[in-house]
Amino acid sequence: MKIFKSAAAAVILAIASLPVAAQEFRLLSSWDTNYAYNPYMLEPFIEGVQTASNGKMKFSVSGPETVPAFEQLEPVSAGVFQFLFTHGSYHFGTTPALTLVEGFEADLTKVRESGLFDVLDKHYQKQNLKLVMLMVSPVGAYHMVLRNPVNAQGDLAGRRIRGVATYTGVIDMLNGVTTVLPVSDVYTSIEKGLIDGTAWPIIGALDYRWVEVAKYLLRPGFGVNYEPLFMNLDAWEALSKEDQEILSNVARRVEKAWSENATEVWSKEEKAMIAQGAEISEMGSSQQEKLQQAWSEGLIKQAKSKDAKLTEELVEFARSNGMLK
Repeated sequence: MKIFKSAAAAVILAIASLPVAAQEFRLLSSWDTNYAYNPYMLEPFIEGVQTASNGKMKFSVSGPETVPAFEQLEPVSAGVFQFLFTHGSYHFGTTPALTLVEGFEADLTKVRESGLFDVLDKHYQKQNLKLVMLMVSPVGAYHMVLRNPVNAQGDLAGRRIRGVATYTGVIDMLNGVTTVLPVSDVYTSIEKGLIDGTAWPIIGALDYRWVEVAKYLLRPGFGVNYEPLFMNLDAWEALSKEDQEILSNVARRVEKAWSENATEVWSKEEKAMIAQGAEISEMGSSQQEKLQQAWSEGLIKQAKSKDAKLTEELVEFARSNGMLK
């Protein structure tokens, strides 16, 4: 095991030395308890497993205050924590796999029936991780919150949009300029005119109160969102077949429920923001025609810069299964 170089190393090692009750799993999350998707993803999984196992399997949850989100893959791979609920962008430095696949056009059924889930599971097992659950949203999982509506050309020419690298393809297509800022700086930066908006998942903006300073919601939304739940592979293999089935069965139910209900959840937040004064701003028709391609090509470009061979393999898989043009 690599020597931990992060500031969280001492905390990790201290936790690892604590005695753990049988079947009480340590779960690491990339988000705190207020994360907008928790009630639809993590919480139903934990509650479902605890119920299905008659309380035999329980979870102790730690968030980024314990281990920063970008440093969480290694301690779970090493077995310090048994589970990890995260997003592919947080471990892009290790593998771009789950960032790349968000550029594919595939719903949950397609991910399962095509074998993409199994391909990803096999890939992450090289990191000593078992892919237990993969939350797959419908298309439209990301959007932008803007100070002003799109211009007469239907784009964002010259505007500064806060976003991480994965949004660059879409921001570039809209003739905007990607600006990297901490989330904590977004509100004041928009308020002061330092940036003109931010790219963000389709829900969550409401909690940050950005609508107070940025009243335009760019539509349509774009991209799918994949949020995996991993388990340390050694810990998975140490489970009984019965316990493995409990975890898998609950995961399938939670995945299905989210796939069916996601758009309703998104719509509820959109309506809440509109009630607070937000308005919809539609990008131009020509931009809409390029939207999916810009999103996909942006993610492919990012992934190639990290692992060209893996990117080529996954792109070929996607094209052969009708997930990518």
